[in-house]
Amino acid sequence: MGGISVFILMTIFSFVLFIFIAIFIAIIIYEVITYIFESMAIMQMSKNLKYKVPFTAWIPFYNKYLLGKIVGNKILGIIVAVLNGITAFSGTYCYIQTQPNPAIFVIFLVCVLIGFILDIIISHKIYKNATNKYGDIYTILSILTLGILRPIFLFIVRNKVKKTNETEIMEMK
Repeated sequence: MGGISVFILMTIFSFVLFIFIAIFIAIIIYEVITYIFESMAIMQMSKNLKYKVPFTAWIPFYNKYLLGKIVGNKILGIIVAVLNGITAFSGTYCYIQTQPNPAIFVIFLVCVLIGFILDIIISHKIYKNATNKYGDIYTILSILTLGILRPIFLFIVRNKVKKTNETEIMEMK
């Protein structure tokens, strides 16, 4: 009788581990696809705005700075890049550690939340610049899908982004 209960418990633990691994793999696949769409969109927007080196859109964290530069707010881009870096490192730390550290986990959650909000703000500015008519709809759908559609919308509007003011034109040369 003891052997059967051990077998059942091992089966349950194996199933839970399988679910955890499947979710982890799905998150990794989502992040890769998101990164590809967002980088292609940023690269095309950089080419359209005549930036000197548009391929830097493929550099992790720096591409967030480029998004800020595209909307004319470099500081916002730097903040998002730093928050994404903190999120990546604190998330990795929480994943690797065997004992949970609540302080690091809270830092992780706060950085994810603030980063999401700032990403939406930057994306909204791009949507409004590219498609004034549908900018609000893209933003609302990005929020409702928790950011899943945001890189796809950026990819859709990538060819429609225009220079916003004269200082940005002089800054690029």
